[in-house]
Amino acid sequence: MASLLHDMMWPVGPGTPDPAVPSNAPASTIMSPGGCKSASDRPAAPHCTQNPRDSWDLFYRRRGRSWGGITRDIPELPCGSRVLELGCGSGKTLRGMIGRGWHIVAIDISPRAVMLTRSIIREIAASGQRSDCKDTCSKGLTEDVEPIAADGRLLPFRDGAFDAVFAFHVLGHLLGPERSVMAGEIIRVTRRGGLVFFRGFSFDDLRAGGDEIEERTFIRGDGTITHYFTEEEVLQIFRQLSSTSVTTVRWSMRVGGLDLIRSEIRAAFRKE
Repeated sequence: MASLLHDMMWPVGPGTPDPAVPSNAPASTIMSPGGCKSASDRPAAPHCTQNPRDSWDLFYRRRGRSWGGITRDIPELPCGSRVLELGCGSGKTLRGMIGRGWHIVAIDISPRAVMLTRSIIREIAASGQRSDCKDTCSKGLTEDVEPIAADGRLLPFRDGAFDAVFAFHVLGHLLGPERSVMAGEIIRVTRRGGLVFFRGFSFDDLRAGGDEIEERTFIRGDGTITHYFTEEEVLQIFRQLSSTSVTTVRWSMRVGGLDLIRSEIRAAFRKE
């Protein structure tokens, strides 16, 4: 996976720091920001009205593996697909991806989240889980999955590097202009004919509400934010892609004796 990952990354000059990684982070986690062919012509990082790395590091320091279980209903892709997961967090979605014979790069802006993801990969490797694919797929689990600390708003990968990009509950943790920036990066690193899969909470989800800092965007006390989408908004964000499906999935959750609604928008797009 190391050589494959190298081929997918933009070349950068020596000593170029990653804004998502602290100076004392292990060398194996450090990736330089991309979107350019050299350090000298790299564009400035997008303007940020928050510091998501610090907010999410605080979140994972307090809550650890905050989301248990495995993400279900993962779309099918051919064996050997190059897949990027944005916002791997504590590895819930990655658990549903491992064993499918994909070459997976999982990124998160929080180095602490990347550490949690690496520990999950080690646990799965120790359990003996492997892909069912033969011949065309890498046999070693650690060669098939590479978690790294990187900023989804400035991805360190070449144009068209991935067959598919998964953006599950990551765009909703940014403000409006930054969501557009990340969507542009997603589109850039997806190959022509490749797929983009989106999930984000809908405006009628039970948790929508609180201290509103933008329309349908709320901030928590730890500095993390969540935006609640409409289907039309998701289509607009990815308007440069062809929509293959967009739907809102709702289910009931009992809270305090009341049946309340969880609501999630799921969408898939193709880059023509």
